[in-house]
Amino acid sequence: MENRSVLGALRPVRLMRLPLLLVILLLAAAPAEGVSDYYDLLGISRDATTREIRQAFKKLALTMHPDKNPGDPSAHEKFLKVNRAYEVLKDEDLRKKYDKYGEKGLDDQQGGRYESWNYYRYDFGIYDDDLEIITLDSGDFEAAVNSGELWFVNFYSPRCSHCHQLAPTWREFAKEMDGVIRIGAVNCGDNNHLCRRKGVTSYPSLYIYRAGQRPEKFNGERTRDDLVGFAMQFITTTVTQLWQGNVFTEIEKSFLSGLGWLITFCSDTGVVSFSLHPQTLCGCFQRSGDPRL
Repeated sequence: MENRSVLGALRPVRLMRLPLLLVILLLAAAPAEGVSDYYDLLGISRDATTREIRQAFKKLALTMHPDKNPGDPSAHEKFLKVNRAYEVLKDEDLRKKYDKYGEKGLDDQQGGRYESWNYYRYDFGIYDDDLEIITLDSGDFEAAVNSGELWFVNFYSPRCSHCHQLAPTWREFAKEMDGVIRIGAVNCGDNNHLCRRKGVTSYPSLYIYRAGQRPEKFNGERTRDDLVGFAMQFITTTVTQLWQGNVFTEIEKSFLSGLGWLITFCSDTGVVSFSLHPQTLCGCFQRSGDPRL
């Protein structure tokens, strides 16, 4: 009888221990309140580009912004988290700190303020969706303009009406010059320090960049033809007529020097056998009876 009473006393303890263990396991599996990975918040991979970061944030801003969710009392706090994630990951230095230390390595003030919904809808990242225009940030600007390629960069402000007026022309110009020079854009609203370092005091400001040389500012009419004419001044080319006696030597020399070639095949009459982009400069490869050509 004594043993039965002891077992009877232990039985309730065992019954209580199981649900308590389940509660502990559930709490351990749940994420801590208010702690979320910035990459997960934006729905991007850890190797996402700055363009992908902006595009992901803009998509979230258009749906999560408090202006679009007036009946949700938590909308402000939710959007602050997304905005903070964007402000940190778009900045190269802050992103490195976050990747190494997490939120502990950051200033609490990042992402504390945000713009109206209309700003994200109409003004945010004017050229982010244009494939021919490369949006540059403080993290990749210097590497781009010092790469040895010719860059024509548009420094703009999202709140500048003249910048918005130029946008359609800049897009047409970028398509016209695709494959000839690099066309870039810098959002000075997001990269104020970069624009100030480059001496940009008005918007839009358009500059040609060549590695090792001073930037050249465009001061003409902002038309497509004037932009093309200005850019073409800085392109140096050599047109070489190729024939069976020099073709392999010339191409090898260009290959060793790192120069690219675009070869146009011509008929015996000298007529180009296919159409070319109007800004493409090339050498003419003359047909011959050589079976290797």
